Order: sequence, then C-alpha cells, then structure tokens
Amino acid sequence: MREERLALGGAVLAACASSVCCIGPLLSVAFGIGAFGAAAALQSARPYFVGTAAVFLAFGFYRAYFRRLPECAPGEACATKPINRTSRAALWISSAVVLAFALWPYYAGPLLRRANANASAATVEAKIERATFRVTGMTCGGCEPTIRLVLDNTAGVKSATVSYDRSEAVVEYDPKVITKEKLRDAINETGYTAEILK
Repeated sequence: MREERLALGGAVLAACASSVCCIGPLLSVAFGIGAFGAAAALQSARPYFVGTAAVFLAFGFYRAYFRRLPECAPGEACATKPINRTSRAALWISSAVVLAFALWPYYAGPLLRRANANASAATVEAKIERATFRVTGMTCGGCEPTIRLVLDNTAGVKSATVSYDRSEAVVEYDPKVITKEKLRDAINETGYTAEILK
C-alpha cells in the first residue's frame, strides 16, 4: 500500500515538473510574482520528467493489477493487504493528471487562445499603431499566454497577438500612452527576449 502511494505521488510530481516550463511563467505573471525565465531552462529536462512519471505509473499499475502475491497464511508476517478499489481509482485519476500535465504544452496555446478570443473589447481611439516584436525563448504554444497576459494588462495596449510558431508578438497600442520600447521591456520582464521588428 505504501509503495503504491509513493508511486502515485512520484508520478504526479514528475508530471508537474515536466510542465513547469510552460505553467510556471503563466502562473508567475497571473499572480504578479515577476519574471520566471528560469522555467524555460527546464524545457530540456522535460523528457526525463515525463519518463520518470511513466516509470512511477508503470510500477503502480504493476503493483495494482499484475503482481503475484506469495502464498502466505493469514496473519503471518508475509501477508499483505490486497489492493482495494479506492487505490485503483486513485491510480487511474493520477494517470489522468499525469497525462494532462505531460500534454499541457501541446494544447495550452490553442485552448488559451480560444478562451481569450473575445477578451479584448474594441474601442474607438484617435490613433492606434501596431508594433511587431521578435520573441525568443518560447519553447511551446503554452508560452504564448504568458506574454499576451502581460501585454493585455499594460496601459495603452488595445490588443496583443503572440505566436510561438512565428516567434513574434503583434501589439496594437495607443502611442500617446505607451511606446514600443516600453512594450519591449514589458515582454522582457516575462523572462523572454523581445526585439522590435517594426
């Protein structure tokens, strides 16, 4: 029973660590913690975390479904408690959590883009300009919402579009309120690096 709990806990922790490169910056910006650029460095370790989670889950499934218990008389020291339905349910729930964290970089960008599609309201202004930035340091589509959230919360920004595929951010802004240089600095505060293209 103790081994199963350790396997489940290890699998969930490894899965959480595997997606910290994407979830970390988003949470840090959302809670106003500041830059979390170090999370991007964990991207290279992501396959190892996912592999570790898979090993822990495989061990849990082996213990729950395939392990043969030794012949033992009831009450003897070798007797073990059989795996109950609650333990097996926890194993399947943990597997779903691990899968959700492991696949986060692949569905986060499109999911959060769709959620924020109608977030920016159109307002009539005297003059709106557009700035395009090359953004380096993004490792997956899950990095886009972090930058967009910072830009959307910056005074003078009317709309912001961030693309991992093109490594760029396009910002519509009021030049009377904010400059391109300040927008670049806002992106850089997220831990990514921005360069003004136009």
